[in-house]
Amino acid sequence: MVPALAMLLLGWMAFRYSVQPVSTPPDPPAKGAAIAPVARTPTLAAHTEASPSVVESRIRTNFLSSLVKGEQLPVTLEQLVPYLQVNHRNAESLLAAYQATHERALLDEAIAKYPNDPRVAYTTWFRSLPDPNDPDGLKTRRQALDALKQAAPDNALADYLSAGNYFKSGQPQQAIEELQAGAAKPKFNDYTQDSIQSMTEAYMAAGYSEAEAKLAATSGALLPHLAELKQNGLRLVELAKSYQQAGDGDSAQAMLQICQDLGQRLDDPNSMTLIQPLVGIALQRMGLEAGITMASGTDSGQALQDGLKALLQHREDIRTVGRAMPMDVWFQTASPEDIIAYCDRERIFGEQKAMQWLINQNSGQ
Repeated sequence: MVPALAMLLLGWMAFRYSVQPVSTPPDPPAKGAAIAPVARTPTLAAHTEASPSVVESRIRTNFLSSLVKGEQLPVTLEQLVPYLQVNHRNAESLLAAYQATHERALLDEAIAKYPNDPRVAYTTWFRSLPDPNDPDGLKTRRQALDALKQAAPDNALADYLSAGNYFKSGQPQQAIEELQAGAAKPKFNDYTQDSIQSMTEAYMAAGYSEAEAKLAATSGALLPHLAELKQNGLRLVELAKSYQQAGDGDSAQAMLQICQDLGQRLDDPNSMTLIQPLVGIALQRMGLEAGITMASGTDSGQALQDGLKALLQHREDIRTVGRAMPMDVWFQTASPEDIIAYCDRERIFGEQKAMQWLINQNSGQ
């Protein structure tokens, strides 16, 4: 099942979520060339648009080719100095500048200045540096997760990530308690919205067009938590199997139910990204398939089979949307105005609904 999911997402993720440069990137906008002063507000950055034909050409030749290769838009720290200044080097501007330039000092500054900001704690969690005294990073990440839980006590994401840390440190009972605590919280925020907004402003401040900035910010969104939550599901299934082998069927079913609940939490049609509901479906499928194996020959086994069939159809419906509109092809022919409209809809309504809107637009509906 896991290899099948990997094959399903491989091509899409290569375009949608590449985050590290793998070859020489195109040159950034020339220093001082066609870059207007940054707006004097904490959250907006102004820019000077080139002519549509020039912008469209640059998107097609420079940006899309580099994005498909797994590169980011090149940005230097010098280009972002005005952006940082006008935003008073607040948490979101420091994090955006760090993601754009990979200058570690920017993240260190954010950690020092804003230890109680949940976005800083979240970034610290997955950007922890290797430590000889903590080779697996568990202690360092535990500190970041504790800070995240304190900064965002109503956000289930902190509990889910904390569970993963406990699983890795050999404390499954604490992990289960964290997963149960997260399931009881109504809010789930992965800070993707905040990141995309800040990254858009940073790219525009560096001289890129609005279309380039918005597409780069959305396509470059970092989602490290999804891999961690999927690992939680795998560990829950393994726990369920061990309970079943020990003759404790009730505990086994409880583990599978937690896995199902986590998957349903992620399976949100309004998610900013298409990959989140797909990971949610994968988690639900893990739980259902393990439950079917355990319930073989019983009445409950048939109900689980029916649930699995409905889940696979749900996954196929999402895949159909993706096949109907190959985004990497569309981006190469879309105008800057179309790209801006699509990115705005994706940020407001989620990727799945934005893609469906695009399908309707291109079919004349």
